[in-house]
Amino acid sequence: MNYRLILILGASFILLTSLNLSAQSSHKSLRNGDMLYGFGKFQEAETEYRRAESQKSSVKSSYNLGNALIQQERYEEAAKKYEDAAAKATNDAERSDIYYNQGNALYKKQQYQESINAYKKSLKYNPNDTTTKENLALARQQLRQQQQQQNKENQQKKDQNKDNSEQNQQNKDQNSNNEQDKKEQDQQQNNDNQNDNKDGQNEKSDGKEMSKSDAQKLLEIMDNEEKKVQQKMRRVDGKGKKVKKDW
Repeated sequence: MNYRLILILGASFILLTSLNLSAQSSHKSLRNGDMLYGFGKFQEAETEYRRAESQKSSVKSSYNLGNALIQQERYEEAAKKYEDAAAKATNDAERSDIYYNQGNALYKKQQYQESINAYKKSLKYNPNDTTTKENLALARQQLRQQQQQQNKENQQKKDQNKDNSEQNQQNKDQNSNNEQDKKEQDQQQNNDNQNDNKDGQNEKSDGKEMSKSDAQKLLEIMDNEEKKVQQKMRRVDGKGKKVKKDW
């Protein structure tokens, strides 16, 4: 029994020693990150803060990592890191600072409504912070301007759509008028063609009647000529005939 207890105590001692070494390593990475951050080497500081996070995550490692990210204008990542830090915070002062910086990150990203919410959370834990109140007022002003701009753009789109609709209707009416005019022209052309056909038939009919009349006259002329020819032939036959002599 005592032997097992010694083993358990030994195992616990090894675990605690490992945690202490990890904490020391994390603390060293945090110190290195702070030094690099102070020299304006934000990307290198980010690397150290991430190393500290992996070794032993804490409110400070998450918060400082968020600060390094916001300095690199990676506002969305920074806002998420501040949220992680807020979940690890143990007092109101930490929460106030975390939400204040989160509000700044969201403000930079032009997410004004979200930044307003963050500033309000910050003031919840530190109601008398003047800077947070000023930033909250600025965020509200920017939100109003953003909404006005969006309303203006929406109205412009609406007007544009209305103009396009009216233009489409005008084009449709014009096409309809063109089709109607074409139908009327085609109908008029058909009527003209029908009238031309009737006139042509009349002319052909007149031509046939004239041909019959001419043919009749021609026949009469031919008959007369035939009669004249026959008469001439009779005369010739009469003159040429010899008189038989009586013996």
